[in-house]
Amino acid sequence: MYIAKMIITHRGRNTNFRENTISSFEEALKLGCEAVECDLRLTLNNNVVVCHNRDTFFKGKKIAISKTPPNILNGQKLLTIENLFEYIDYKNIPFYLELKNSSLLLVERVIEKIQAYNLWERVYVMGFSFFINNAIGAQSKYPKLKVIQLIGIPFYSYIKKLRPSYGVAFGWFDEWFGSEWLFRKLISVKRLAKLKKMYKRNGFKKIMAGVINTKEGFEYFEQAGITDIITDNVPGATAYFRHKRKNLVKD
Repeated sequence: MYIAKMIITHRGRNTNFRENTISSFEEALKLGCEAVECDLRLTLNNNVVVCHNRDTFFKGKKIAISKTPPNILNGQKLLTIENLFEYIDYKNIPFYLELKNSSLLLVERVIEKIQAYNLWERVYVMGFSFFINNAIGAQSKYPKLKVIQLIGIPFYSYIKKLRPSYGVAFGWFDEWFGSEWLFRKLISVKRLAKLKKMYKRNGFKKIMAGVINTKEGFEYFEQAGITDIITDNVPGATAYFRHKRKNLVKD
């Protein structure tokens, strides 16, 4: 029987606070998560802010984060990388920082902060292939850097070998209609377990799943031995795996 290694809040999403804020992270931690995932973007002046969406609104108009100066973004109350790392340093939990920009500068700014606070063991850099390449390349200069590759279609790993990194993450997104159905149709639990073993053989130390929000989804990945879960449903994940832990103790 498996038990959860890590329940990770996806952007701190919950009904009480705006996502990707310290308040939302704190609420998710109260609800039972053990780590935080959030998103990083570059602004017009190459500052780094915590924001998932590429656009924001100013005076009723949509504007791109990458084309927005800090004085406007300050009014949006977006978390800056400086404030984020002060918070990370204060909290004794892992943080998973998803890069939403392929810029080398973004990678350098993150590494600069990891170095300054000596958080190599608690901060992971994540991203899809088109955003994460510079972080993967930086591993040769910074061997302590922990990079997690987000994989849209795990089967591609059989066709094209992934570049070495600390770990991989894959799964589905509820907002993408049919995403879960297609994933589970193509990949049985047995096949998923084989994929995990293949990634481990290829040197990936951490295998994660996300964004998983239902009991059926938790069970599907748990049966394959994948129990680092990124989720919007922290209470549901906590309840599911707490029950598993209690049963394990009883057994």
